[in-house]
Amino acid sequence: MNGEAVIENPASGEVIWRDNVGVTCRRWNWRQGTRTRLDYASSRMWFILESLETMPEAALDEASEMLVSGLNALMPGSLIERRRIAV
Repeated sequence: MNGEAVIENPASGEVIWRDNVGVTCRRWNWRQGTRTRLDYASSRMWFILESLETMPEAALDEASEMLVSGLNALMPGSLIERRRIAV
């Protein structure tokens, strides 16, 4: 809390995100860690938008457009690339 290191253990079967250094967040991304958070010095960011089969593709496209629009408003002149990956 408040930027202090906190050790938590995920529940059995809980979804976590990790990299080669350790766990970066848990519970489907609702809690970010200090090491991976975005701040004023961040120059490269990666956002993942996912949907379940029941979500119309148009809704996912709309969410993507809203994210890009917001990023352009916050950081004019930034380079934004989008890719759709279907699995």
